[in-house]
Amino acid sequence: MRKSSTLLNKEIAMRIEIMLDKNHKISQPVLDAFHAEVNRRVVALFPDAVVRVRQGSHTRIEMPGLKIDEDRRRVNDLLQNVWEDDSWLH
Repeated sequence: MRKSSTLLNKEIAMRIEIMLDKNHKISQPVLDAFHAEVNRRVVALFPDAVVRVRQGSHTRIEMPGLKIDEDRRRVNDLLQNVWEDDSWLH
């Protein structure tokens, strides 16, 4: 059985999954604002990207579907800039 092209595209789409350590006690409104800002900036560079932010047992960033090292660097720089620039909190 052949997978539809829509399903196939979703399987290989770029995703950015950010898990923040729950011990840092980041409030849900801050998580939501961080997610919105990261999503806004990432989608400007990669329109088909899917961003997910959640709390977990430790801090981790995964970028499945992002194969080019230069793109990984761009996303890492973007994430660092968002985290350091707290204007998205206001």
